[in-house]
Amino acid sequence: MTDIQPSDPNYSQRLSLIRGLHQSPTRLVLATTGGGSLAISDLFSIPGGSKTVLEAVVPYTRTSIARFIARLPEQFCSVRTARQLAMAAFQRGQSLLDADRKGEKVSDHYAEYDDSKGAIVPGSPFEHHLVEIVDLADSVGLVGVGCTASLVTDWAKKGECRVHIATQTLHRTTTCSLQLTKGARTRWEEERLVADLVFNMILNAREEFPSVPMTERPINGNEAQSFGRPFVSGTSRDIVIKEILPLGLKDGEKVFGRRTVASLALIDLFFGKTLAVLWRGGEIRHRRQDRELPTPQRVVYNPQAEFTQAIFPGSFNPIHEAHRQILELAQQRLGNRVALEIAVQSVDKPPLDYIDLEDRLEQIETMLPDQAVWLTQTKMFEEKADLFRETMFVVGADTLRRFADLRFYNGNTHALQDVLRMIAYRNCRFLVFARQGENGPETMETLDIPDMLRSLCDEVSSGEFAMNLSSSDIRRQENGL
Repeated sequence: MTDIQPSDPNYSQRLSLIRGLHQSPTRLVLATTGGGSLAISDLFSIPGGSKTVLEAVVPYTRTSIARFIARLPEQFCSVRTARQLAMAAFQRGQSLLDADRKGEKVSDHYAEYDDSKGAIVPGSPFEHHLVEIVDLADSVGLVGVGCTASLVTDWAKKGECRVHIATQTLHRTTTCSLQLTKGARTRWEEERLVADLVFNMILNAREEFPSVPMTERPINGNEAQSFGRPFVSGTSRDIVIKEILPLGLKDGEKVFGRRTVASLALIDLFFGKTLAVLWRGGEIRHRRQDRELPTPQRVVYNPQAEFTQAIFPGSFNPIHEAHRQILELAQQRLGNRVALEIAVQSVDKPPLDYIDLEDRLEQIETMLPDQAVWLTQTKMFEEKADLFRETMFVVGADTLRRFADLRFYNGNTHALQDVLRMIAYRNCRFLVFARQGENGPETMETLDIPDMLRSLCDEVSSGEFAMNLSSSDIRRQENGL
């Protein structure tokens, strides 16, 4: 390890730990930005790095980060961005392992990102964010690592020096955050500390690899029974990240860690073959059909069918008063209970992780106790319509506008029309709520959408509902942006 200074007190221990990693079944994909790249150099400075590292990237500019996680982050140095990098890295690792096992070529994992529009370019290759069925056994030893840091620079730094690191494994999302004492270290010393913290996170994740089977059998063969709490091993917002490599922290410095553990039912939803689960009251109540084509023998009674008649899709990050009012008005208008729906994989957003999903469900439970939420793998409305047939989808006018955006159909009008015909054939419709936009109310009258889509819509007018409140505005206020 020629880049490590002889005075480095962790030199020999780090050498031994990296050799141990190379001799273990651990496989890594690393994405570091702003700091932490020294960890990549360390891994390749010891023979055997190819056994451990599947890929390592340093997305340093705003566009390169956006291409890697398929969205420009709201904050570049944040724990959420670290988690998004880690999940993208984990999914990239799944694609690489799956392609290697099958002897196939893996696609380019970078999305084409249009910075001026803040959106992914149509048809760009970001399949690593849209994971198909993979052999989960291949992923047991896989760790996706995301690191984002703000360290000493060659100009007067106004903000604090800090680092956020996340690891994503099949079972866990783990994060740590550390604020460094400003001016207490050189840039090299800060980089060395961040790299050692990356190693500590990797080694902690490695110690947690489970030896449980990767399948969950329904009790008595009945898929309709409750599958228990979605985070069966619980969660901790203040965990100790075992300091395997000593960090030499200054007085007042502390590493804050958090971890959320998923059940096998959620692992199947995130990475396997399950299309949807129904979450309600802190538990997974029902699991919908797997990805295999249904047969008369596989169709089961759904005791939760009342929650498929009206569905309100969204990210709910966070849920807010406008969402609550839409739910109430929709239920009054339709005379049915309305279930929320959160897609864990999105066509134009970074994938969720276990911490992200847990936070959203907790916020929903706090605002709307006992609210039913479908957690799905459906990225597009045609997939939702195929899963939830004869359903009224409750949407805002802005959602309907995005649904009709031809960039999601490679600019092909006929492709959109085919989707609309399929949705109509499934007997699905849209209940559309007016949205107060920057240029005034956004309503069915102001929307530029195809007549075929308009015929599938019922409207709640701006006179009945028009609240200028969005989750993104709330997040920006919370982050002081």
